[in-house]
Parts: sequence; structure tokens; C-alpha cells
Amino acid sequence: MTSAHLPALSVILCALALIIYNTPADAQADSALDCCLKVGSQVIPKQIVLSYRNQIRGIGCTRDAVVFTTRRDKKLCAPAASEAKWVEELTRFIDNRLKKCKGIKFQGKRCEGLKTKTV
Repeated sequence: MTSAHLPALSVILCALALIIYNTPADAQADSALDCCLKVGSQVIPKQIVLSYRNQIRGIGCTRDAVVFTTRRDKKLCAPAASEAKWVEELTRFIDNRLKKCKGIKFQGKRCEGLKTKTV
């Protein structure tokens, strides 16, 4: 090989090493940091919850769950709504409260903190 081809070959080898190093398994491991590994069975009081999100198994996480965010910005893991009736009722309550607060433009004590969580 001539010395003129050597820089091009080194660039190709570096690019190939970078592609191999950044595999999808690495990306999935990073996203799993925000997953609930276990869930609590204790009912969460509706007064302390601002919002929630659904965690879906197979999208970087190993289990279905609902992650509630409290007024103090704590994340609480609960079973999926299909597994626990109280979770379904709490998510419905939060959805209804959010709908009412949007209707009154987030005025009032019950709507404090919701506007920033939903934007």
C-alpha cells in the first residue's frame, strides 16, 4: 500500500471502531436509568400528585408501570393501571384535574404547579 492511502485507511478504521463501540445495547442501557425496577403497592394520596407518565415494557424498561410525580418533584413507581384499580382511578383523577385547570387557565390553589408540568 502506498503512503497516500494510509490516511484514508486510518479514517475508515476509526469510523468503523466508533460505529462498533456505539451499539444499540449501549443506548438501551442509558435509557434504562429512568425505569422503575420495582413498584409499590401502597395507595398514593391524590393530594400530593401533580402528574404521571406511563412506563412501557420493551422501550428500554423491563416492566410496565406508572410513574407519578409529586408536588415535591419525587418520582413514585406504581403498578400499571391494568394491574391495580387505585392506579387507574388516580390517573383518571389527575387527567380530570388537568382538564379543569386548563379550562380556568390554571388559576387557583389546586392548579399550582400543573402548568409547568404539562407544557
